[in-house]
Amino acid sequence: MKNIFLNLRIIKHMNEIQPEEILRNKKLNVLTSIMIVLCSVVLGIETYFTEKNLFFIVLDYFFAIYFLVEIIIRFFSYSPKYLFFKFYEWKGNITQRKEIHFIEEGLWNWFDLTIVIISSISLLESFFEHPEFLMVSRLFRVLRIMRLLEVSKELKEVQMKIISIIPTVFCFALLLGVLIYIYAIVGVFLFGHQKFNNADFSNLENSFLTLFQCMTLEGWVDILHQASGYYHHSWFIRGYFISFIVLTVIVSFNVFVAVLTSQVQEKISASQQKEEEILMKKLNEKLII
Repeated sequence: MKNIFLNLRIIKHMNEIQPEEILRNKKLNVLTSIMIVLCSVVLGIETYFTEKNLFFIVLDYFFAIYFLVEIIIRFFSYSPKYLFFKFYEWKGNITQRKEIHFIEEGLWNWFDLTIVIISSISLLESFFEHPEFLMVSRLFRVLRIMRLLEVSKELKEVQMKIISIIPTVFCFALLLGVLIYIYAIVGVFLFGHQKFNNADFSNLENSFLTLFQCMTLEGWVDILHQASGYYHHSWFIRGYFISFIVLTVIVSFNVFVAVLTSQVQEKISASQQKEEEILMKKLNEKLII
């Protein structure tokens, strides 16, 4: 009789276990991290085999099933369930301008869910006579390696700092593209739609590519001499290339690095200040108690 009551208590306790407790289990997190690393290593080893190998096919099914079960557990750990898919929210009141804030956890959920779905679809190729369209989906397995960023807190912090400077990178790329576009148009009219070996200014597309090559500093001196030699090495023509290199390579990139460095430093300072405020708040609460 005593054993029956004991078994009933165990069953009751198991029913009371919430999915959140399963998800926060350190052993499960460690196991998932190990699986991500193993999956990354296996994908690297698989590149040395030119033909399909049964061993890798079995491992592929194993990893796909594990990550499918893991994401199902994560989904049921949310209450309400729609929070699993929430990746942004609007912050601000009526008097302030509302700003969109992205939720890191929600973004990772969408990323993981996409990889799991595509990887699972790719496993169905054996059930089709012409599975060529599914072969492309198998390539998305490589994106599982991106989950290595979830392994440690430090990697997540670096990733968040990189994401935070994406708008700045985009603005810089746009500015650089406009600058090259202007010089490309000038080059087409300046050189009269002509081509000088590697210096091709016959049309806008080729002019753009020529200037892009100059920006990488790959053979830009040869391009300068080839183009200016046709005009008796005119300093006006040389000034065109030299000014382009100075503006795009020396000035723009140095300003870009300086802006990125200052932004990252601001993010680090803000993060440290936030941690100090949280710590002081906890200390004050303890003192009040």
